[in-house]
Amino acid sequence: MKQRSPRGAVTALLVSASLALAGLGVIASAVPRAASATGTGRAALLPDVVLRPMTEIRIQKSKGVKLLRFASIIGNSGAGVVELKPDSPTRSAANDCDGDGDPLNDRQAFQRIFGDSDGDGVFTRGVDTVLTKRFAGCSLFHVEHDHWHFEEFARYRLVKPKSGRVVASSEKVSFCVRDSLRFDPTLPGSPFPQYYGSCTQDSITGLSIGWADYYGSNLPGQELDVRGLPDGRYCLRTEADPADRIDESDEGNNGRSTLVRIRGRRVRDLGRAC
Repeated sequence: MKQRSPRGAVTALLVSASLALAGLGVIASAVPRAASATGTGRAALLPDVVLRPMTEIRIQKSKGVKLLRFASIIGNSGAGVVELKPDSPTRSAANDCDGDGDPLNDRQAFQRIFGDSDGDGVFTRGVDTVLTKRFAGCSLFHVEHDHWHFEEFARYRLVKPKSGRVVASSEKVSFCVRDSLRFDPTLPGSPFPQYYGSCTQDSITGLSIGWADYYGSNLPGQELDVRGLPDGRYCLRTEADPADRIDESDEGNNGRSTLVRIRGRRVRDLGRAC
């Protein structure tokens, strides 16, 4: 009888382990993310969260206050949608995802990932059905915006260009994730009009393909405190999904930066990345 080589034995063991994990609904790291079909034979149509260029960069200054304000545009350029479904309301302490002791003022949010049922590589609503869902984070009611927000959807930082030292930051910026701006109608599967529109307590929120959520510079949270900073050049950095809560096809394109110059009450976007 022909003996199996040590390398062949290891390969067989890895294949067997991968099959066992797939049977349990666990995807081995060696399986490409776009093909994570959890044993159904359908590829996952994953979104791709991207940051559009920052706009409306300005200084807001009044007595004792100096804020660097800007607009953020977070979009989806993937083959699938970002879809976040809130959990059912319950008084169970296990569902208190913000940890404040009140399980009714928040909702656990689950990302729904759709499978490519017809095999065309493009998400089609009503044809491509839910493949799986996974816990993504926490949604809270924001009094300032008067609607519900998905927590930790963005992060803003101002850093010194040469040293990289952070001089101002807003680490956990939340969004009502919805279609508010269509930035690329040419992407396959981009719908018109928008699909995700409301951010109520129980609404399913998300980003359609080719659509973005636009947050203007006048909204709460769209600022960095720059009191006491000397005039000069700084790097304004924004990052979408900084805690990797959204499963997507490309985790490497979630950041954007621009070099700005601050002089007193004025700021100028110098128009290049840093």
